[in-house]
Amino acid sequence: MAPGQGRVPWRDAVVATLLALTAVLMEARALSAEALPIRVILSHIPIMTTWGPPDANGVVMLVLEEGDIRADLVGLPPLREDERYELWLLQSQSGETYSLGRFTITSDTPVTKVDFLLSEPVPDRGWDIVLVTVEPEPDPEPTSPDPRRVLAGAFPGTPVELHLVPPVLPKTGGEATTGAAQWVGLAGANALLLFGLQRLRRSRGIGRG
Repeated sequence: MAPGQGRVPWRDAVVATLLALTAVLMEARALSAEALPIRVILSHIPIMTTWGPPDANGVVMLVLEEGDIRADLVGLPPLREDERYELWLLQSQSGETYSLGRFTITSDTPVTKVDFLLSEPVPDRGWDIVLVTVEPEPDPEPTSPDPRRVLAGAFPGTPVELHLVPPVLPKTGGEATTGAAQWVGLAGANALLLFGLQRLRRSRGIGRG
C-alpha cells in the first residue's frame, strides 16, 4: 500500500471533528432554550387562605416565558353566577400581583382543569407565590386579588416556601397524629396530581402541535 493510502487526511479529520462539535453545541443550545415548566403545589394553608374547604388542593404548571398556564385543582366548590375563580402570581416582598386568568365552576366536579395560553409572556418580577381567589363578576377592582383566598402555594426553591410548609408535627398524640396523617394524605394526593398533570401536559402538547 502506498504511503498515505487508506488514511483520512488530517484536514478531513479536523473538519469532521469541528462539525461534530458544532452539532453537539447546537443541540445543547436548543435544549437550554426550551422553557421548562415551574410546578407549584397548591393547598388550603391556614396562614394565607381565608375561604373555601380545607381539603382543597391542586398543582399548577407555569411556563412563564410562553404564557402557558395549566392546572388541576381538586375540591373547589361551584360558585354563584356573579362570581369567578381567579389565578394570580404574587411577589411576597413587594406585594405586586399579576392575574393569569379567570375560570368558573358551575357544578360539582372531582377535578377542575385550567388551561390558559396568554397572548404574551409573563414578565419576570420575582414571583414566588401562586394564589387562587374568588372574585366578583363584574369586578370593581380587577387589578387586585379579593380577600377570599382559596388556595396558595410557593414557587419551589424560594425562601417563602419554608414559611408556607406546615411545621413538623409530633408523631404521637391524638389530634397531632390525626393532623400529621391528614398532611401526609394531602402530600400523597398532590404527588399523584403532579404525575397526572405531567401526562396531561404531554397529551395536550401533542394536540396543540
